[in-house]
Amino acid sequence: MATRIQHFLLLSSLALWVLSAGPVEVQAAQNLPTVQIINSMPPNSPKVTLRVASGNNIYLGQHHLSMDEIYKFKVEQEKKYYCVVEWQQYFTSWPCFELPRDHNQAFLYWLMKKEGIYRWEKADWVLETPWKTD
Repeated sequence: MATRIQHFLLLSSLALWVLSAGPVEVQAAQNLPTVQIINSMPPNSPKVTLRVASGNNIYLGQHHLSMDEIYKFKVEQEKKYYCVVEWQQYFTSWPCFELPRDHNQAFLYWLMKKEGIYRWEKADWVLETPWKTD
């Protein structure tokens, strides 16, 4: 009889633990930021080609952004997300979301300009990575 009660208590504890883990994961996902990438290239520039992916098999596709167009997405997992951008003969890549740099941020803003990719930091745009040509 005691063994049945012990098994019941063990299984009940396990069930409660599994059920309690669900909302914690949902809460963590709700605290992840939204990333906004803004095309701020010179007027009449060709479209910028943007690809976004994470190290956990998340691929958000290829996007062609016109001048002043914004691409945004919600970070789904605490994994590093990378952006790869091509513009005319130029290209670059950078981590558009990574921990601990982006911890507790609601929004992450990135700006593509003719000098390279800028990150909004506190109260100003900071050059994150310049364009490359080969």
